Amino acid sequence: MKLITIDIKSEHQTVAEAIAQFLVEVDSYKIGGFKVMKVIHGYGSHGVGGAIKSAFLKKCQDLKNRKIIEDFICCDKWTEKNVVKKIAINYCPDLLADKELQLLNPGCSIVIL
Repeated sequence: MKLITIDIKSEHQTVAEAIAQFLVEVDSYKIGGFKVMKVIHGYGSHGVGGAIKSAFLKKCQDLKNRKIIEDFICCDKWTEKNVVKKIAINYCPDLLADKELQLLNPGCSIVIL
């Protein structure tokens, strides 16, 4: 299945707007039958990215706890031993060629829907 990428930091949004966009995208792609999405949230190099990343990761944990998403992993944790990585690749082999994952980019995450 094709990898979907959404960018919640580039629109110069507030944290609340970025999280709202993410939630809309999760609903949309789940309805569309997708299993994996890459979310670009930034990591704080220009100020606001760090706040978006922190709120995003908290929201993902909440969604996982409520069984709305299956799991998530920040790309800087994309290691061979990580179980979430193996599950994500099983759903979306395109992840193997993703440059941001190969570089362990802390400004994006993978969400398993």
